[in-house]
Amino acid sequence: MRVVVQKFGGTCVESEANQLIAAERIMEARDRGLYPVVVVSAMGRQGQPYSTAELVSTVRRIHPDIDPRELDLLMSCGEIISTVAMAHLLSTKGYETIALSGGQAGLITDGFFGHARIVRIEPRPLLSALQEGRMVFVAGFQGNTEDHQITTLGAGGSDYTAVALTRVIQDTPRLPFGDDLDVEPLQMYKDVDGIMTANPTSLEEGHSPQTLPQLTYDECVSMSRLGAEVLQQQAAEMARKYGIPLAVRNFLAADGPGTEVGVAGGSKDGRATAIVDQPKLLVFDVECDSLRLPLQIAERLERARLTFFQVSSGEAASRFAVRPLKYRDVEATVGDTLATHGTVAEINASDFALVSVVGETLRERLDSWRQQAERVLADNSLTVHGSAEGEISLSFLVPEEERKKAVSCLHQALVL
Repeated sequence: MRVVVQKFGGTCVESEANQLIAAERIMEARDRGLYPVVVVSAMGRQGQPYSTAELVSTVRRIHPDIDPRELDLLMSCGEIISTVAMAHLLSTKGYETIALSGGQAGLITDGFFGHARIVRIEPRPLLSALQEGRMVFVAGFQGNTEDHQITTLGAGGSDYTAVALTRVIQDTPRLPFGDDLDVEPLQMYKDVDGIMTANPTSLEEGHSPQTLPQLTYDECVSMSRLGAEVLQQQAAEMARKYGIPLAVRNFLAADGPGTEVGVAGGSKDGRATAIVDQPKLLVFDVECDSLRLPLQIAERLERARLTFFQVSSGEAASRFAVRPLKYRDVEATVGDTLATHGTVAEINASDFALVSVVGETLRERLDSWRQQAERVLADNSLTVHGSAEGEISLSFLVPEEERKKAVSCLHQALVL
């Protein structure tokens, strides 16, 4: 039996028309002799009745603070609704289907509500459904703890679900009753043509990105970590760790080009692969003589699973940029750490953005690329408040009002 995991983002199932198009992608796979395992996100985005944001807002109207356990229970409903809807739609077209929650599909997570991580998968119910010849629909973004509490996997968690299910099928040579089992590359369907050289909404008028035909795992992980929203970071890291090939495609175009992730190499012409941006960050500075303190802050933020970017700056011993959405949690975590050292952080309420150059061509050539990028930023009179680097990335902290200009000029000079 040849199985393919197909993941559909929220916009792919937000309306009846889009659901019918998504159904076509599923039926096309079945026509090719594949058995689909379909992972579905919640329907649409904020403003649409069954989106996760709207479900949460119904409770936050009562009071903005919600117990994390109850919040996860609520947020899991969006994916369950869309999963049942898609399974029912395919059943009306003559297919045997079954809809499963993340827990019913065997995803066991830790108990970190709001940003749980998968610890193992018990795939027997999923495999038994495949053995029966059913199309299996799994609610993304969620799992169950050992004591049967519902958890969610963080923003973009349906990507994580899809990669995890592909991995467990890939590692299962046979179905329960002995049939050989093979898995095709993971198909990630979204409302974009693939992963692009820049976010189109982050470019100034007159600038356009290109669709990347291929990415290495390292490029995909770096782009996800630094702000690209096409694939969740945990999903990209798991795909890299277990060598899971995947393709990101537009659900509207069955034969569209898309982006293949997991291929060797990188840019063949010596250009950078992409410019990635993380908008509307807040910054705090830690003034201290201890080199251990910034490390302790970073470790505690990581343990709390809070997104942060540590940048170097001549103005402070250590500078951190964080997303405003979790700023209160970050502030509390940092405050507790600083209290043990008898110091405080200087909070800068201004909006900043992180703009990053990413690509395999940067590997072991960061100094040369830094000089090029800094020259481009200086020539365009852009202000840099700090920088950071990875193995294949260079990042610059700039004022939010200069973000689009920084993305556009770096994209034009270093990528195109």
